[in-house]
Formats: sequence, structure tokens, C-alpha cells
Amino acid sequence: QCGDVRIPKVTVAKRLKPFLEDELDMLFPPDEVARVIAHPQRVGQVDPPMRMREIHFPGRDSKANPSIVIAVGPEGGWEEPYELDMFERLGFQQITMGTRVLRSDVAVVSLLSLAHDVCNEKSADPSEI
Repeated sequence: QCGDVRIPKVTVAKRLKPFLEDELDMLFPPDEVARVIAHPQRVGQVDPPMRMREIHFPGRDSKANPSIVIAVGPEGGWEEPYELDMFERLGFQQITMGTRVLRSDVAVVSLLSLAHDVCNEKSADPSEI
């Protein structure tokens, strides 16, 4: 039906800070992988968060497929400001899927679909990266 049989790699981190400090760069090098965090909108944030189609991919060989790592938190979003600031320092770009709060399982499926679409679009036209 979908014409694509690539299965996404899923990493579940039970302890967030040790994962981010000890494993993130090894698994998802910042110069190769776009880092994205899904969160509705930060308290006091004036500018609206980006959408998936607006994310920036790090400089890469135009022959390589673009890659994304997406941080999906609990229903209602990440803890502010601590967790969001930690992700921002690590180069994560905050995106939103709108004003509705989604269940985590629904958010993951939706984000994977959006990520797949933007990666296909960017690999078709590397000048947009």
C-alpha cells in the first residue's frame, strides 16, 4: 500500500539526561542528523514553533539520505524550562503539529509520517538543505 518498506529505528531512553549526555552524539552525530523535538509551544514563546517542513538539515554529502532523530515526550509536552533548554543546547529544533495535544502513540506515528515526507523531499532536491 505505501510502497516503502523501511522500518524506522526506535530508541527508548528510560533515563533522559544520561542518554543525552552519553549516547546521543554517538548514535545521532549532530553533523549528520537533523535533531528535532516535538512540543506544542513553550510558555511565553512569542514566535510560533517550526513545522517539520521547515527544519534545517546539517551540511552533508548530497548523495547521502537525510536523517532525522525526533524526541517525543509525554502527553502534554516536555518539562519547561529544564528539558526543553537541555534539548536546545544539544541542537534540537523545536517543531509543533498544531495546538492540539496528542497522545504519545498518535504523535509518534504522525511525526514519522512527516519526517518520512520531509526526508524524501530533501533527498530529491539537496539544494533545499
